[in-house]
Parts: sequence; structure tokens; C-alpha cells
Amino acid sequence: MSPDIWNPRFDTLHPCFQQLQNVRCWDGREDWPACEDLAGLLPAGLRAQSGLPITFVPQDDTLPFPDLYYEERIFQHGMVSTRPNWHDFFNALMWNVYPRSKVMINALHAADISQYGKPRTPQRDALTVLDESGVLIVASRRALLQHVLDFAWERLFWEERAAWEQEVSCYMIGHATLEKMLTPYIGVTAHALLVEVEPAFFSLSLAQQHAYLDAVVGNTLQQGGLASTACLNPLPLLGVPGWWDNASQAFYRNKAYFRDKSRERAVQIIAPA
Repeated sequence: MSPDIWNPRFDTLHPCFQQLQNVRCWDGREDWPACEDLAGLLPAGLRAQSGLPITFVPQDDTLPFPDLYYEERIFQHGMVSTRPNWHDFFNALMWNVYPRSKVMINALHAADISQYGKPRTPQRDALTVLDESGVLIVASRRALLQHVLDFAWERLFWEERAAWEQEVSCYMIGHATLEKMLTPYIGVTAHALLVEVEPAFFSLSLAQQHAYLDAVVGNTLQQGGLASTACLNPLPLLGVPGWWDNASQAFYRNKAYFRDKSRERAVQIIAPA
């Protein structure tokens, strides 16, 4: 799918888009939703950490404060510059699904820019990877998250296949990865935060699950839990049962995609109190 062509039935292209049902704004539209329509989905009173209300503004020759860096414009003026394309459309939806996390990502970017200037720090690299390519792997059984840490993909996706959507799920948070899932391909990889939850989590509504995860991620970021990209775990996204033609054990033996662990990382399992 071309990134420039609107398709109001995009949500039928891959199961991951069912996670966007609570911010559904595309039915029957003949073109990209306007910035004011996207802003209408935001939680009432959502503000950048500086206190300014979050809005979406067109990224064209009318863009206010053109000399400001993208993250500075959000922090200082609450303005999220938005183009009519899939990348920015999914970004706007993630502001609706994970508002606290997005505000915190922006605040940390702004703080680093203020302290170190515009060259990316290790923390800003990690924030960008989460924001663009992140997923949340959420499980009520720690052993399932350990499989992610161990790169034990066949165990996680095949031997524990029945656990998916019952004891473990993958939640999209990175807008660039959502864009990739319009036309998924073998090799597409996300970068995961790992969250341990109580079993009751999987009985919550989608909105409740998102609200819970938004608070967890926001708190983790606020406490400095994403100091570098080493704090994120690579995840071969098409291994998730039902997210590709993967109903064969042989699929998971493609070592070019389901790679073995090659080094230690600083990934921690987030286990909220």
C-alpha cells in the first residue's frame, strides 16, 4: 500500500489493527482525517508537560514556529505537526491510545534537548525506537517473558501457542511499526518492553488494558527506565500466532528471522506493584 493513498478499510489488512477500535475514526472517510478530527479523539484536557494543550497541526507552509524542532514544538506549544500519510495518522492514534506515555516521551526528549542540544543522547535514541518501532509484550506468567529475553522464539510462539491472548499478548505502541503492518514482510521486527501483569488483566476491556499499560509505560519512562536502546528487546513480530501464515512449526525455524541471542542486553521485566 502506498503511504500516500487513503484506505478506510486498512483495519482489515492485519489483525493488529483491531487494537485501534477504540479510536476508530476512519469509517466511510474518503480522505485522511483532518487534524481537528484527530484531536477530537484525545482525552479531555490532555496537555504537554509544559502545560499547553495537545493539538494536531498540519505540517505544511502554515506550520507555526517553523524553526523549532518537532519535539520542541510539542513541548513548548502543544502542537504535533501532522501530515496526511499513514505514518502521522498512526502517530495521532497512538496519542489517543497512550496519551500519558506520549506526553512523557516528549517531555524527556525536550529535557535532553535543553540539557545536551539537538544531537541524540542514548535516552533519546531509545525513546525514538519505542515511539516508532515499539511493542509491549504483556504476560501473566513470567516464564513467557523469559522466553522473549532468551530469544526462545519456538517455545514462545509455538510450544506456548495456546497461551496467546490468554496469558500473553503483543500491544502495538510504535506508529512506524503500525505503518509497516499495512504490508508486512518476513523480517519485520519490533522492539519490546516486557510487562508482567496479574491474570485478571486479560479479562479487562481493551480500553482498560490500554489505560493500565499507558500508566505503566509512563511511570517506567518517568523513572528513567529507558536509558538506552539496550533496554528494549528485539521481537520478530510475525511470530505472534495469527499475525502471519505461521501455523507450522517449521516457520519458526527460519534462523534468518528468528535469530538466536547474540549478546546480553539491559532489558528488565516491568512488574508493577
